Amino acid sequence: MYKSNIKDDHFEYKELFKNFESKKIESVVNSLRQPFAAIAKNLDVTTNTQWIVRTYLASKMILASSVMLSSAEYAESKNLRIVKPYLMYYPLLSCARAVVFTNPHQEWSDDLITMNHSKTINIIGDIVSRYDQAEGEKIKSLINKSRIYREIYSYKFPANGLKEIGLNFDKIVDICALLSEIAQLQSAILESAVTKHSKEKYEIDDEELSKLYSYGEEGFRFIDPDDGYRLDYIKRKVSRPYSIMNTMTEGMVDDFFEAWCSQNEAPEDVYNPDENWRIIFPVP
Repeated sequence: MYKSNIKDDHFEYKELFKNFESKKIESVVNSLRQPFAAIAKNLDVTTNTQWIVRTYLASKMILASSVMLSSAEYAESKNLRIVKPYLMYYPLLSCARAVVFTNPHQEWSDDLITMNHSKTINIIGDIVSRYDQAEGEKIKSLINKSRIYREIYSYKFPANGLKEIGLNFDKIVDICALLSEIAQLQSAILESAVTKHSKEKYEIDDEELSKLYSYGEEGFRFIDPDDGYRLDYIKRKVSRPYSIMNTMTEGMVDDFFEAWCSQNEAPEDVYNPDENWRIIFPVP
């Protein structure tokens, strides 16, 4: 019932089919086949690496959103309300970025990775509108409202504390799950196109790959060894882009969530990211 019509795509798109008509989903899938086929037919070392980078980044955005949303649940249970504006907004933005990274109409550039918030929100509204115009506007409005809410506490900070402005946590979880499925769907079309149209095994452009595990800028920069390890694994074992679901390995997911576990032996009521891995996406 929840499967796409993409060959070898076994993912269950629950939120996608809950929110949009099957015929409209099929229409969007068909409209994306041609641009992804063009990408697959013209793969070379550079573009192959770029699409590996894009699906890897999208995977991390979904995992990051999962950590933030489960952190929001824990913070609410402990009355740690000061983090609420941040943890309501950034999961939405991160899932929106996952959609942008996997969309064939977004050209690769350094600006794609560092795209500003307003542009990301506008693009996500346009992408969702292809499934349903009204829903695209609603999601764009919700993310913008969450952004403004976060900025109030970043720049002015009302003296009488946190205001409730109608942002519903469960609704945000649902939208994050929907955006994650749209990103997965796009990446599944890419995987199918590469399998069909590109028979050559390409090398990996190390310079493009290195952009993913080098962080910061002049004055503060660091290398993340876990990113380096995961990308080296992809380079050695995979060497081509796959869907988000097939990019996520059990080891990648285990390591990502473990990084947010307590570093010391802690009491039972400490935040535990292992308790709700699949809050928005059925990670392996």
